[in-house]
Amino acid sequence: MSCLRVGHDELLARGMSLPGLARRASALAQLPPLGLLTIAATAPADWDIDLVSDDGRDDEADIVDRILHHRPDVVAFSCLTPAVDRAARISALVRRQRVSEKRIVTVVGGLHATAAPSHCEPHFDVVTSGDGEVTLPRLLSDIVAGQMQLRYSANGSYCLAKSPTPRWDLIGPDAPPRYTLQTMRGCPWACSFCAASRLLGLPRTKSNDQIERELAAITAMRQRPWIELADDNTFASDRDHGPMLDALRQCGARWFTESDWRIAERPDLLRQIAASGCRQILIGLESSVFRYRGMGAKTAAWQRMIDAVDVIQAAGIIVNACFIVGADGETPESIERLGDYLETASMGEVQLTLQTPFPGTSLYDSLKAAGRLLPGDFSRYTLFDVVYQPDQMTAEQLQNAFHDLVSRVFRDDVQRRRDKIQKSIRAIARTR
Repeated sequence: MSCLRVGHDELLARGMSLPGLARRASALAQLPPLGLLTIAATAPADWDIDLVSDDGRDDEADIVDRILHHRPDVVAFSCLTPAVDRAARISALVRRQRVSEKRIVTVVGGLHATAAPSHCEPHFDVVTSGDGEVTLPRLLSDIVAGQMQLRYSANGSYCLAKSPTPRWDLIGPDAPPRYTLQTMRGCPWACSFCAASRLLGLPRTKSNDQIERELAAITAMRQRPWIELADDNTFASDRDHGPMLDALRQCGARWFTESDWRIAERPDLLRQIAASGCRQILIGLESSVFRYRGMGAKTAAWQRMIDAVDVIQAAGIIVNACFIVGADGETPESIERLGDYLETASMGEVQLTLQTPFPGTSLYDSLKAAGRLLPGDFSRYTLFDVVYQPDQMTAEQLQNAFHDLVSRVFRDDVQRRRDKIQKSIRAIARTR
């Protein structure tokens, strides 16, 4: 269950269709569901697997019809927090059906199910937590044996080097415009707004041979593919990244990932990243007006991080600078100053989101303990909708200020300026 989700009609009208945001939303919608394709490869050979995708726009009854067309015994949902309530409604519709007089079992897994299993339990027959490569084979074996449990958990010790090559055949005969590749899972930095380090643990990496096999599977479907690395922080592990980057270079891939600004201070690694076909890196700068308290080990002086952005872009890699709006201490004036800065900033792309306390994060726990979470379901946890009480303004003031910021930062003339920056950075890449 994919796609960018926004709750406020006003935000959709005022900014989400602007060129910069529309391009990123389109890119996200094109990404195949790597988690499901991966765990599908762990199913025994006598299980038939089909894939049904839901971008959140179709009628839920239509999605159910598409699911039931395959006459399933088991329906496994993979969804993030803003889609989980829709998944629950679809699950309820599926559970009321019968196929060959047998009950259909609905299962949910992923980050939200791992962080908030008790929220999922009333809506699905089975809730799985942790690495799906561990839980799905156990579940299917128990179903065959008539010993299905209500909960399955992995303890975080799964060796990622054992993860199978994704079942790319499930996406159908047409090669997707973008592919996903996971080279590591987990993160060491424990930022307060991110669940990765708490739910997935310290970085676990795939072997170089494994990465080469997955790249070979991808390039067999599309020459010179565009790949997004589905990593939590690609260069935060202590692995030797050289062989992985050589494999990306040799297959002719162009690729995008998420990392942090400190790669700029590792010149040998940065040269390898640029030479391997990296075209863009999303880097969390978080706030231009105060040091975001949730950044953990990534915290540094503002100018040091901006200098790092310039170094990365000078290497021919576009920086997509991520900013979080609404942290404690944020005011209408600080949001205005962020807009002032971003109109003339040096980075080639910008991502703006509202601080969102996802279940499983220390941010969620602290706001819940303080009674600051606003009422409502998880469908509002979109990164673009206020779901907690800010400390310096009302929730409505923060939402309106964010609307104004989005309209300002992504208006046509400002985006054209960033497009020119991107063009100059791509010209650097072509010379390397």
